Amino acid sequence: MNEDKATRYRRLRRRAGVLMVCLWAALLVWWLVSGLSHALAHIAMGLTTRDGAADVIPSASVAVYALVLALLGSAVVFPVTCHTEYILERRFGLSRRRLLDWLRGYTHTTVAQVIAWTIGAMLVYETIRRWPEWWWIIAGFVFGMLTLVTTHVAPLVTWPWLYRLRPLRRPELKRRLEALVRRVGVPVAAIHEWQLGSETPRPNAVLVGIGSTLRVLLSDTLLTDYNDDEIEVVLAHELAHHVHHDVWTTLLFETATAMVACGAAHWALHRVGPLVGLAGATDMAGLPLVILAGGAVVLMLTPVANLMSRQHERRADEYALTVTGNPEALASGLRRLAVQALAEERPSRVVTW
Repeated sequence: MNEDKATRYRRLRRRAGVLMVCLWAALLVWWLVSGLSHALAHIAMGLTTRDGAADVIPSASVAVYALVLALLGSAVVFPVTCHTEYILERRFGLSRRRLLDWLRGYTHTTVAQVIAWTIGAMLVYETIRRWPEWWWIIAGFVFGMLTLVTTHVAPLVTWPWLYRLRPLRRPELKRRLEALVRRVGVPVAAIHEWQLGSETPRPNAVLVGIGSTLRVLLSDTLLTDYNDDEIEVVLAHELAHHVHHDVWTTLLFETATAMVACGAAHWALHRVGPLVGLAGATDMAGLPLVILAGGAVVLMLTPVANLMSRQHERRADEYALTVTGNPEALASGLRRLAVQALAEERPSRVVTW
């Protein structure tokens, strides 16, 4: 097959992504129909029985069950994750991390994901228990609120935990970027240098947080490899997402998606649950069914999310051009970013669809 480096890289990433989804789906189906889900639910209830009482602590039981399932799933897909995020990235020159460094970062990320997974499962079953008919609306709304809170506190907690950040140390460039921020009217608290050079040669720039925690993060690779004009237009592009309220639009879409996904899980628990031996919607042995139904909805809505994202990005490019009036820097910056990230210039029709 005669394909360039970027096409091959993206093809291998897509293949690994499909395999990851299939592994998770196979694990959940097997866990559900083999009886292991019921066995784990029984063990979780036994571990969380109150001393001297016959009843159990519902949320604690769900937490134990979800924790075991999350750790098992992470172990099953670990080889694919390692191949995708470490081996492929190293092979195509997109990562500089040694194996131990990658494992350390993977552990941090996995811990955060397992905690989020466990809290999410507890939330779902607590709402099912309290509001059996309308839990899917309430759970979807709460997921949206949790996403909002997470977005707000991430610059203060998550980002410093996962990455090294420091204030921008180039006074002239800092003054220029701060002038741009003031010109577009974005209340950014600080501009930080994002230490990525030891991990990857890829440049990056992001606007994180909302309200008082809004931060601009510029990777050291961007600051080193790009001229000031290109850095300015890249920042203008990121600021456009705030100006156009793209974060809020995305949050609303994700909240609606969570409600629809929970609605699908509600339907599956009542229609499919009895076929796999569930005692009712509150039976935690049905968690794999909840994930399968909700995950299918998220997967089906992904093209809609992609469409919205592409519209946001195109509008941000147009805004950056208008604000900076520097089409040469915008064109050169975007093209260099695409080349360094191994973006496919002309993906196939199947991929586009």
